[in-house]
Order: sequence, then structure tokens, then C-alpha cells
Amino acid sequence: MKYIHLAVSGTILFVWLIFGSYPNPAGLPVPALGNFFHPQKGFWHNSRPKLSEREEKRNLSLSHPLAKGSVHFDELGIPHIFAPDIASAAFLQGYVSAADRLWQMDISTRSTEGSLSEVLGTRTLARDSMQIRRGFRQAARNETDTMAVNFPEDLRVLEAYAEGINTWIDQLEPEDYPIEYKLLGHAPLRWSPYRTALLMKGMSQSLSSRYTDAAADRTIKDLGEDVFNAFYPNHFPGDSPIVPDDGRYKKAAKTLSPNEAGMKRQGPVSRTSLLLKASPAPATSPYKPSGDDANGYDAVSTEPYTLMPAHPDNGSNNWAVGPSHSNTRHPILASDPHLALTLPSIWYEIQITIPGVNARGVSLPGSPGIIMGFNDHIAYGETNVGHDVTDWFRIEWTDGSRTHYLLDGKKTPARIVTDTLLLKDSDPLIIRTPWTVFGPVPFTDGPYADHAMRYLGHDAPGKSVRPHTMAGTFLGLMRAKNYDDYVQALKGYIDPAQNFIFAHKDGDIAIRPNGGFPLRAPGQSGRFTTPGNTLANNWRGYVPFAERPVHKNPTRGFVSSANQTTTGPNYPYPYTGGFDEYRGRFINRYLARETTMNQRKMKELQLSSHSLLAEELTPLLIARINRRALTDEGHALLRLISEWDYRCEGESRAATLFERWRTKVYDLTFDEMPADSGYLRPETWKLNELLKKDARNAIFDIQSTVDFKETAATLTQRAFDEIEEDLAGKQPKIWAEYRNTYVRHLGAIPGFGSDLIRTGGARFTPRSLSNNHGASWRMVVELGPAPRAWGTLPGGASGDPASEFYDNCLSDWENGRYHELIRWKDEEEATRKATSSWTFSAN
Repeated sequence: MKYIHLAVSGTILFVWLIFGSYPNPAGLPVPALGNFFHPQKGFWHNSRPKLSEREEKRNLSLSHPLAKGSVHFDELGIPHIFAPDIASAAFLQGYVSAADRLWQMDISTRSTEGSLSEVLGTRTLARDSMQIRRGFRQAARNETDTMAVNFPEDLRVLEAYAEGINTWIDQLEPEDYPIEYKLLGHAPLRWSPYRTALLMKGMSQSLSSRYTDAAADRTIKDLGEDVFNAFYPNHFPGDSPIVPDDGRYKKAAKTLSPNEAGMKRQGPVSRTSLLLKASPAPATSPYKPSGDDANGYDAVSTEPYTLMPAHPDNGSNNWAVGPSHSNTRHPILASDPHLALTLPSIWYEIQITIPGVNARGVSLPGSPGIIMGFNDHIAYGETNVGHDVTDWFRIEWTDGSRTHYLLDGKKTPARIVTDTLLLKDSDPLIIRTPWTVFGPVPFTDGPYADHAMRYLGHDAPGKSVRPHTMAGTFLGLMRAKNYDDYVQALKGYIDPAQNFIFAHKDGDIAIRPNGGFPLRAPGQSGRFTTPGNTLANNWRGYVPFAERPVHKNPTRGFVSSANQTTTGPNYPYPYTGGFDEYRGRFINRYLARETTMNQRKMKELQLSSHSLLAEELTPLLIARINRRALTDEGHALLRLISEWDYRCEGESRAATLFERWRTKVYDLTFDEMPADSGYLRPETWKLNELLKKDARNAIFDIQSTVDFKETAATLTQRAFDEIEEDLAGKQPKIWAEYRNTYVRHLGAIPGFGSDLIRTGGARFTPRSLSNNHGASWRMVVELGPAPRAWGTLPGGASGDPASEFYDNCLSDWENGRYHELIRWKDEEEATRKATSSWTFSAN
């Protein structure tokens, strides 16, 4: 027996030596256990009081000239900054952001930059390589270079912010590092304006990198122009646009046919099927669709470590009511961005006070200023516009070396951009990407092989186009006092395009869809790939700022957006993109019916789980059920959904039945365009329209049943019967369990995320909630002589899982509770009311 004990002990010692000395043994995602369990420097240290604890008041003397002012923490751990000028405020904001969110800032910018493999090894190699080839490093370099030459004031603020972060880092010992550094075995990156630019390019990738050019090419080639026009129209005819026409635009935008865009109808369409009789085998899709709304989203950015992954559920709501619609006779504004739900939270609550400015809202850790918030005079927020700002140009190489291409009949050299990809425990890789006049050529195979990427996020225009950068936009909004200041702040904003909502205490309300909207060449729609053999096909610039849409003080008494179509059909500049068809219409209907709004009703609307999609589609489905053919279980299911109020509450079983039924009917209807076919998929509203107006359309005929022709009724019945059979006499799951929403850790580390979110909400309801997406921040601001505001965040101020402030606001967020967004008026009040304070001085 003693030999067995010796053998076991020897084995354990051997395993410990292997696993304890090296990170990632055998490719496993684990740290070097020896360092991780080190009694002084390991993870034990993360359960002790840290430099960032808010337990006491501190006087901090730092060797930096911008270390002036104070930071005061409230009972939720939220920092309130008081500084003598904007540079010192940026320094203190960088310092306290690093104290709370250092690893989040580090890893999320690595994700955009394509440098995760330096930390994670080969498992992120393909992902990093693609980020580099698509030019995100180059885009961030372009932005900082442009700032240095054209916008030195913006650059100085970013430098001050970076110096605050680095000052925090410089006082850390390895034992002080956030626990994620110890788990992954790396050290903090030093910050710079380049890293802030990367952060913003990551936001751009999340919100404006949708494209479907190759899928559109394939769809029209195989299905023909008539089918394409019928099932993929540019705009939803029943939309409620952000900026209605209401007589302002006299000339309609020219609708480009596929032929004008360079695509030709190919072959005859069968009378009994929408597919060509001799269609080639479908190509593999370059992305991984999810249901009917995944057109154009890239799977590369949906993995852990991406702060804001590109996803069809990315969106937002915002609206503002004017004095005539407000119980206070002053405007009220609401804003809630819908992004990935992560711990640490995407946003960081903060108050920033400098002479003449007292602002509060949320910042994006890694960037100075306040992204959404309010001050003594105005409130502001953003939703995503959704325009397609990525075009793909077909390049004709002169030979296999991919170093020269044909442009206007001439052999033109490509610019080869060389980058180094650092790989953990391996030699670095050199990546060379050819750039054309249109942009990089990232792919050598797949549907975008040898296509140049013309992407708005690559642009970094100078003073001839804009008066400042994105940094200047949010610093300007934070300091704005009136409508003119708001407009001036927006003039410097390029990408990702946003619907900027505004309200002023004296009564003005407005919304401006704003960004670098491409002016494409005549005959180019942006929906299809474009010949890259002539410079004439390139973009001609942007829609001039003065001609971008705006909705100010409308007679209806409110402005709003929820990612729906930007304008009515008469707007003179054509565009394409992906737009929501339900939340915006529901919000506009609600606001039109409610003649007097107050802050309670604004919150109730943000928290509404009513699905307009279900309201419109459910009766159409029920009407096509043959009740006489139903079993007892079938009658029970039909009764369940017939008595439903269309609210997707967490305990609802009818919501689950509806979602399963509508997605199954959708997939059966559009079986000619399956999710893995490489074809575009029709928008959600198209199924409703067909069921309502054209129930015998050939699209309802299922291809695999050659001896039977289905209609909307038989197909709807089949979907219902299949669900009944699958349930086998059981009730559908409750909606919260079927939806399966969690707030995950940014690195998907087990135990650092939330339990199942059981509240109501769905992707088509104002309370948007899906698998791991939802309202990443909710805010309601009541303007007036003394503005008041309320907010809620799915997390907390700290990024430390051991901190009481890591997820202390999550329960309130889940259950629809808000906290008041208090702004302390001066340092005396802050010192008196704060739970702890840091006072800074330069030594």
C-alpha cells in the first residue's frame, strides 16, 4: 500500500511541476499554477484590499503635472471627478478608469488590434490574422496620425487620459494585477491615443461593419432579378422612419435596379419553385447566420474578449418628448443602447465637473468624456443608424503575386502593409496585406477572395472635412449648452453613424442621424460587389453635413429612433443597410397615444416586453390552423397562444411557443434560401406580408415535397403539428429558459458571469433581450431648471470579481429598478456625501 501512496505522490509532484511551471500546458487554457497559487503574488492577493478600494479618504501625491483635483466615490462605487480643466479631468478619468477596468480596456483593444494571440496563443491566431488583414491596426494608426497633424487639441486630451492610465499602471506590482492577468499569464499594456483609437474602431466594427455584397450577388444570380426585387426590397413599406418626409424632400431617391448595379438576371425561374432548375451547389456562407436576421454579420468578432461583438441584436432605443408632451412642461429624454451583456459592463458611470461644466452619464473605459449623459442644460444619447458602409470591389490582379492590379487600363502597384503578429510561446508571424485605392484585400479564398474592402472605419479625414475627431464630439456634447453646441459637436463625427438625440431644458428636442454616409458613384447601390478596375466606381465622399437628415421640434411633440429606416422614401440620397421594423413603430405608436409623459412612463416604455411582431403575426398564424384536426394537446397549445397578450415576460410559455412557431414557419417558407446557403434571407416583415396578402405565393411550396404543393395554411399547420409532436404532451419552456440570457464575463471565465436572467424582454420588444444581448445602459433625464436623471446598468463600477461593486447594480437592472443619477455641485458637497475620496496633487 505504501508503494501505491508513493506512486500517487510522485505522479502528483510530476504533474505539479509540469502544470505549475508553464502556462497553457498541452494547449489547455490554464495559467502557470505555481505563479497563480503563489501565496504573496497569486490570486489570493485579489481577495485582499487593493489600491483601488474605496474604504477611506486618501491624499495622492503623484509625479505628474496633471494630477490636480479629486475623485469622490458614492455608495455604488461610482466616481465623481472634480478638476480645474479638461486635461486634468481626462488624466483623473484615465486614472480611475484604469483602477476599475484595466483588464477590460487591455483585452478589448487587443481583440480589435489582432493581438490576442500574444496572450492566448494559437487558438486566436486565425481571428487575429483577419483583424490585421482587414486593416484595423492601420485604421487606428491613420486616426492618431491625422490627430497629430490636424487636431492637436483632441490629441492632447487623449494623451492626458493615457497618462492617467499609465500612472495607475506604474504603481502596480504584479501581485496587484487584476485576476484575469494572473489567469492568462500576461501583464498590462501601456496606454496611448492609439489604443483609444483601437477602442473606437472596435465600436465601429461592432456597429457598422455589416455587409451582404457577395450574398446579394449569389442570390440574384441564382434566383433572378424578379425574385430578388420581390423578396429583398430596399425598404420596409410600413416603416415609421426616424426622420419622416412630411413634405421636406421633394425629390425621391433613385432606386437602383440590380441591372444598374452591374448584375444581370441569369436564366429562367421555375413555375413551381423559386430556385433555378439547374442551380449550382450552394457555396459556404462566410458568416454564421442566426435565424432570419443574421445577414452580413461576421462570426470572427462574436467570440469572447470582444467588448462589442458585431451582432444583429446590436441596436438601441432613444426618444425625447417636448414640453407639450411632458408633465413638467420641460423635455424628457430616454436612451438605452442594446449591446452585448458583459461583466465588467461595457459602460462606466461617471460624473465629470470642470469650470462651467457639471456632466454625468456613462463613459466607455479607454476613452475620455461622456458618451451618453446630461449636464445643467442638455441631455443626449445615441442609437445605431445601420447603414451599409462597407463595399467590396472586385480586383483584377496582373499576376499571381498579388502586387499589381489593373486600374483604368494601367498596371497599378498595390501598397503592401506589413504587420507583426506576436504569438505566445512561438516565433512572431509577418503578415503582408495588399492595399488598393479602395482599401485592403484581406481574403484569398471564399466569396470575398480578391475583393478590396472599402470601409468607412478606415477613413481619417482632416480639417477640410471635419472640425474635430470623435473625441471632440463627445467632449463637445458633454460641455454643450444649447442646440448650436450640439450641432457643432456632431460636425466632427464620422463613424459608426449614430442617431444623436438631444433635448434642452428650455424646450428644444431634436434627432440627427449623423456620420460619414457614403456618396457612391452613379449606378452603384452598395448592395452588390463592384468592379474595381476603374477609379470612377469609388466613393465620391460623404453626404454633406447640412444635407444629412434632421428632425427638430416636430409638431407631433416627440422624436425617436430604434434602428429603423432613417428617412422616408423621398430623401434624395440613396442608402441601404439593416433596419429594425418593430421596436420603432411600437415606440412611436405609444408616444403618439400618450399625450402626457412623465419619468415613470418613460421607464415603463423602456421596460415594455410587448412584441409588435407577435401582435401582427400571431393572428395570421392562428387563422390558418384547422381546429377540427387538432388533438387535445393541440387545442391546449392553440388556447395558450390565443389567450396571450403578446408580452414576452420571463414566465410566459406562450412567448416561447410563438418564437418556435414563427421561426419554423419562416424556415419552411424560405427553404429555398436556407441559413447555410450563402443566399440573403428575407427580412422578418416579409413573412407577415406574404401571410396577409399572398398566401398562395409559390414561396410557400416546400422544394423537397415534389408531389405536393404547400400553401401558407398547410405550411403553418405543419409547423404547429411538428412543435406539438416535439413537446410530446409537455408545456413549452418558460420564455426566460428558452431565451437563455446570461450576462457573461468578457473572457467567458466560468463563475465570473451571472445566473440566468429571468426578466421579460425579447429582441423585437422595447425591452430588448436575447441570448447575450440587451440594454447595456438605461437612462431617463428630466430636463428643467434643476435636471434630474435615473439610470441602471447590468453590472457595477468595478471590473474586479471580488469587489462589492462588480455586479451590485445587476439585480436592479434585471428587475427594472433605476437609481438616481446624482450630480454633486462642488467638491465641498462631494467630500461631505462621498463614501470615500481621493485628493490629487502633483509633486
